[in-house]
Amino acid sequence: MADYTALLTDENKELLRRHLFFSGLGEDEIASFITFSAADLIEIEPGQKISLDPGSKRKLGIVIAGDVKVYAIDYDGNKTIINALHGKGAIGTMQFMMDHYNMLFEVVADTPAKLVTFDPYVLLIADARLVNVQHSVLVNVLASQRNLFFDLSAHLMCLSQKNIRDKIMCYLHNCSESTRSYEFDIPFSREELAAYLAVDRASLSRSLGDLKREGIIEYKKNHFIILTTRHFKF
Repeated sequence: MADYTALLTDENKELLRRHLFFSGLGEDEIASFITFSAADLIEIEPGQKISLDPGSKRKLGIVIAGDVKVYAIDYDGNKTIINALHGKGAIGTMQFMMDHYNMLFEVVADTPAKLVTFDPYVLLIADARLVNVQHSVLVNVLASQRNLFFDLSAHLMCLSQKNIRDKIMCYLHNCSESTRSYEFDIPFSREELAAYLAVDRASLSRSLGDLKREGIIEYKKNHFIILTTRHFKF
């Protein structure tokens, strides 16, 4: 049985209040929803992995603190990185909205992180005492879905490019747009970035080196600087 009481500390209630899922709700309303949904608090340490199982154990998860990466796992056990979340993201929203049972998610912490999971159907079965709160949370879920759609669209734009160089440039362009800066940190290691762009790790490194030698970008580890934008075609 979920121990939702761990979420009702002052620190955790403040984290919940700042999350998109509970936007517009007061502290008492959030506490009422947490109690009604018997939500679970999961705390994970850097490098630790947890799975959100499909089927009857399926959960809707949100990250309320810390940085995590989310992987989708297919029937053969192959992992695909789909997003990096920074204390504000939702895990499993699209699968909940599409009523899809067969996707397994793995969440890996980069920093100490806190996740909240609950049965998504608490949003769909109206309770007379909580219907206004349920309505507000469901509206916020739709807002989160919009953000997820933008993330997926940006990912698909990168994957649709014909060669590795263009995939990299598309990704860096998206990072520059989202940060409104030509200098930024990316959330992926080289191996993770290769997986995100669906390219070979060695080929990714060669293409990054070529872009650096041509004076288009500068980088050190995860820190990138766009030196010229004239090569952006997107």
